[in-house]
Amino acid sequence: MKRLIAVLLTCGLAAFEAHAGCTAAATAGPAGFGTVSSSLVYSTAQSTSITNAGLTCTPAGIELFNSAYFKATITSTQSGLVGPTGDVITYTIYPGSNNAHPITRGVAFDFTSFGLLGHNAPAAIPLYFTTVVNNVAAGVYSETLKVQWDWYYCTGLGVGNLCIGSDSGVGKISLLTVNMTVANDCTITAANIGFGSAPVVSAFTPVSQTVSLACTKGSAYTVGFGDGLYPLAAGGRRRMISGSNYLAYDIFKSAGTTRWGSVGAARRASSTAEINPGNGLGHNPGSGSQIFNYNARIYTDQSTPPVGAYTDSVLLDVAF
Repeated sequence: MKRLIAVLLTCGLAAFEAHAGCTAAATAGPAGFGTVSSSLVYSTAQSTSITNAGLTCTPAGIELFNSAYFKATITSTQSGLVGPTGDVITYTIYPGSNNAHPITRGVAFDFTSFGLLGHNAPAAIPLYFTTVVNNVAAGVYSETLKVQWDWYYCTGLGVGNLCIGSDSGVGKISLLTVNMTVANDCTITAANIGFGSAPVVSAFTPVSQTVSLACTKGSAYTVGFGDGLYPLAAGGRRRMISGSNYLAYDIFKSAGTTRWGSVGAARRASSTAEINPGNGLGHNPGSGSQIFNYNARIYTDQSTPPVGAYTDSVLLDVAF
């Protein structure tokens, strides 16, 4: 007689489950470029970033499958940062710090593309911003971006890497402000003044030259020449020095005899420029510079000092 023994085989199939979820904050940022001089805004692309553009997730080691996505659609009523005079600073938005794969406004961008998120649900998604050079007026520039978030990904894995849970969101909005403060600035071109040489003070000829300024677009400013290192206390004349000896000279506005100084009415306003008078034209060479004429002369009512090389240093300043 055969004896049959039934053997019960059991196998426990344990599922691994990890919970995670994402939320979109109503407000993110701001992303600030800080304060930047107008000359740098024109000449050099400026960059800034934000570590969290509004979407925050609780990662739990979940592998992102081909069906997963984290999409941002960025829109705005503006075309860039808008300032107080209506000037616009345009910029490009990127998903990474290497300025690759620019994000097109109004088009959904999937951050799972290009390996940007690795294999796990992101704790936060950053954005990077880089300006295009712009010739703009001074002031505070800003733009509010509307970031629409849409996402789907697996939150739990079962046997055979089957997804047994998911998290998703559709049309969740985060508002993100981007801003920059543009500061007044000037690019100054001014040559040294050389009187040459002469045997007596009456033999020196006047020197006629110009100061060229490229200042912030729309800025009203004044230009001043300092008194130099060795001014004469009585009479306010500038002086050059050689050893312990002095040679008095001065700098005069335009082709006249009015001293160009650094205080009050002795300064020159941008509206008095001989070429392109008025407010600043900006840093674009095509806009042209503002030119101020002056003449410099050795005073002939002084005694001729001993032979020597006489020098001075004069500060040229611009005030807004």
